[in-house]
Amino acid sequence: MRIEPQSKFSCDDVEKIIRETKKIELGSQAKKNIELSRRIVEKLAFGDKAIYGINTGFGRLAQVRISKDQLSELQVNLLRSHSSGIGEAMSAENVRRLNFLRILSLAKARSGISWPLLERHFDYFNRGLHPFVPLQGSVGASGDLAPLSHFGLTFMGEGYFLVGDKKDSAAKILKKEKLEPLKIGPKEGLSLTNGTQFSLSLALSVLAQWKHLRPWIEAAAALSVESFRATNQVFDPKVHELKGHAFQKIVAKRIFDLLKGSSHMKSHEACELVQDPYSFRCIPQVMGPAYALIQQAESLLEDELNSVSDNPLVFYESQEIRSAGHFHAQSVSFASDLMSMAMISIGNLIERRVDQLVNPTSDRLPAFLASSPGLESGLMIVQTAAAALASENKTMGFPASADTIPTNANQEDHVSMAPNAARKADYILGNLRKILAAELVCATRAGVIESTRSGKSFSPKIQLLLQWLGKNRAELFQSGDRVFSEDLQFLETLIQTEDCPI
Repeated sequence: MRIEPQSKFSCDDVEKIIRETKKIELGSQAKKNIELSRRIVEKLAFGDKAIYGINTGFGRLAQVRISKDQLSELQVNLLRSHSSGIGEAMSAENVRRLNFLRILSLAKARSGISWPLLERHFDYFNRGLHPFVPLQGSVGASGDLAPLSHFGLTFMGEGYFLVGDKKDSAAKILKKEKLEPLKIGPKEGLSLTNGTQFSLSLALSVLAQWKHLRPWIEAAAALSVESFRATNQVFDPKVHELKGHAFQKIVAKRIFDLLKGSSHMKSHEACELVQDPYSFRCIPQVMGPAYALIQQAESLLEDELNSVSDNPLVFYESQEIRSAGHFHAQSVSFASDLMSMAMISIGNLIERRVDQLVNPTSDRLPAFLASSPGLESGLMIVQTAAAALASENKTMGFPASADTIPTNANQEDHVSMAPNAARKADYILGNLRKILAAELVCATRAGVIESTRSGKSFSPKIQLLLQWLGKNRAELFQSGDRVFSEDLQFLETLIQTEDCPI
């Protein structure tokens, strides 16, 4: 696959590409533009005019003029000094995504880097090389400085690569791969550290995980509706035509379709249960707007991944270099917080259904779904665990994008906090997956109890889901108390790694 200046990618495109083994390369026009852009940098760097970050210091030190014989040393010092990240390593998958996102931005030829330096990015991607990048230490402007500096160090043969779950010296790995360390010229260190791709990679990972999780959320909701003897009539598409929210209609139709053909649902035609609790009745009204928030987040992320995020910018057409603020990751920060808000709300809704399924005050199912309530506690503490996770997510509900802290002697006086927002969204998504596992445990047991008691079958799709769950985890269909943590952990892994069967 070739990357050209006009190449445009969706978030889904990025996920597909980083999971493929196909090699990528720079298109001929892009390479020509890269060379034109580099000539401008080399010409102006050694001129008399002060140009930020090329022949001056950085940040608050921008007023310091650098002598012509120290321009390369300036860039090397930048990479070394800015490699101040801390914490655990970014995953290899996220580093691979980060590298691809860097390629997309640099290939637009507005950074002024040399062709060998950009080519080395392609070498890393095509050979499956993943620099060690710490997860903490960036505020999301001026770019993701610390993490991207660790990435950039490796081009000089310094720093580390990830090898499995450990790190090994970059000098050793480059030698093994027969890749010579590169010399970093004027502006190149700055171009390697400026950018939003660290935050963007983390946010895109959350989005991809969410898209995998979404069908599971809908399937578990439908299973809970059946198991709780709730009505499917509230999901009838004609009901939701009265609302103007597109995603609400999508959710309602999805649940309605999952429940089609249920003889159990037909039994509600003369049912004494007049209305169901909101956590069942208002699934489309809550999940629809949540989906809309995530769509808006995806739009922001897609715009960012197709953008230039460097500073200063090279305009080879007019032979000038201009400073701006494209490194600022506010769009990524907002997108991550939108996803967090949506996932917190969905987690709250799921936890309330879990409580309704086990709560004896509902009078629909045995207390805590125990075979012998009192002697057995049943799924009492499964609900408690789900409540703990939902509450933990709520404590993380403060938007990181609403925060800012001045850095660099107040030169960088407004920052995005995009890395914090993305990492927080990832944590919230992990909790949501666990809450969903709790719903599947409770809804499955409730479904067994209800179908045995009523003698009626569930919808074909819900029956298929139950059969699939039973095939993978027979213990879910057993009565009596046991160590439910093992069920929860098994299901959490299952829904993370397997596609929803319905």
